[in-house]
Amino acid sequence: MLHKFSFGLLSVAVFTFISCNTNEEKKNDNSFVQTKSINEGIQMPSNDFSFLEERVGKDSLNIEIRTMLASKYYSAGELEKANYHFLRIYELDNKNFTALSNLGNIYYDTQQDDKAIQYYEKALEIDPDNINMRCDLATCYSRINKLKKAIEILNENIKMDYNHLQSHYNLSVILKLSGRVKEADEEMKIYQKISSTIR
Repeated sequence: MLHKFSFGLLSVAVFTFISCNTNEEKKNDNSFVQTKSINEGIQMPSNDFSFLEERVGKDSLNIEIRTMLASKYYSAGELEKANYHFLRIYELDNKNFTALSNLGNIYYDTQQDDKAIQYYEKALEIDPDNINMRCDLATCYSRINKLKKAIEILNENIKMDYNHLQSHYNLSVILKLSGRVKEADEEMKIYQKISSTIR
């Protein structure tokens, strides 16, 4: 399947890998911040960025409001604006998992793999067992031709959760890229077998 992403002047085509964090999952991951804040008394018109922009303008150090704004921009596909605000959050709190993981996701989506790796690895220091993030990290390593590192991460994922479909699929792709065709075929068979039991 072919996917096209844009980031500023960068426009790239991606194929072969399955992202472990789908856009819908990413939206769901970001929604908890918004729900939590609304429950705490912040009434916000739906899809109104100006409300949050105004709040951030009045209190630029408020990480919660800035996270809501960045998450809304990310969900709306406005990656440059989301990136800007997640970077501001990271500057305020360099251990903020939401900022780290979303910066990794933005750079993953826009094929800026060195940057994605940087933020994913920092996020994984906080949540080392996040298998979906580890899977996307492996994809980033493979795209910068560090296939051995990518294979290592995916093998660790499979030890953590043998039924993790994306790890099997992506491992098959990377093994094939590294010339290990027989192993790649075996891995694809495992992927297909697990996939058939889920459907």
